[in-house]
Amino acid sequence: MHPSDERSQKIIRALQTADLDALIPLLAGQWPAATIPTTQVHSLLRHIFAQARQDALNLLHPPHDFHAWLLQHASTNVNAAPAKSNTIRLRLSLLSTLYTALQDQGLLLVHPLRGLQRPPNERTGAPLLPRADLERLHRQAASDATLHAALVLIDQHAYRVRDLLALQWADFDFATGSALRPHAVTRLNDTALKALQPLLTAAGGELYARGRVFPYKQERDLRAALFRACKAANVPYTPPGELRRISLRDYLHTPQSAGFSADDTRRLEQATALAQGLASALQND
Repeated sequence: MHPSDERSQKIIRALQTADLDALIPLLAGQWPAATIPTTQVHSLLRHIFAQARQDALNLLHPPHDFHAWLLQHASTNVNAAPAKSNTIRLRLSLLSTLYTALQDQGLLLVHPLRGLQRPPNERTGAPLLPRADLERLHRQAASDATLHAALVLIDQHAYRVRDLLALQWADFDFATGSALRPHAVTRLNDTALKALQPLLTAAGGELYARGRVFPYKQERDLRAALFRACKAANVPYTPPGELRRISLRDYLHTPQSAGFSADDTRRLEQATALAQGLASALQND
């Protein structure tokens, strides 16, 4: 995109004047909307942008001491209370996403956050479940075909719970073994297809299967079944979101195999780095 374009000029002005309200819609599609709503992007960045206006700091071409300035204000919330480490990291990640998008559009030559030292992840709990424990959980769940299929889809293809609960038999192309997801079409691997086979047979086979794949009425029902299986397998209860991160930690996914849009390799890389980095940081504590 050439800087003379009207949209580019608006982006430049919004950064030069630290106008977050104008900037956010101009970069629609660049923010990680699948995980962070636009309203939360505004909430996380508004203090930094307000401080930039107050200090007359040009966010498009910040000064040489920008990293020190940014860390100072990213570490403080609007009410002047200190921000948590993960909140600071998220703010910096959103700004990095912003500057990367500007580079991609030809509006920046140098990424202003290059070399920025970020605070460490907070320790929020126990390390992610080891692969050996997860396999024991899968063996325990094998007697419950529905739960087993759900766990396999999470593990093999990084399914989110809400996507599992919404999954319909009509979303499958049985000729190719592909499944329609909110942002991608995923070619399920043999392990996932085998796990789904008992459910497909019970639903009447390829010709007659209709409606939702999983009978859980709400996420709580899946969590309750998972809790019982974890207890029986003698492994710590691991919620579905953590099971998904284990998939991102352990497997080399493509965007399509993990349910990301085909051109969204950046978000997959970020999610994978978070899962792998979090596991490494917790295990090395």
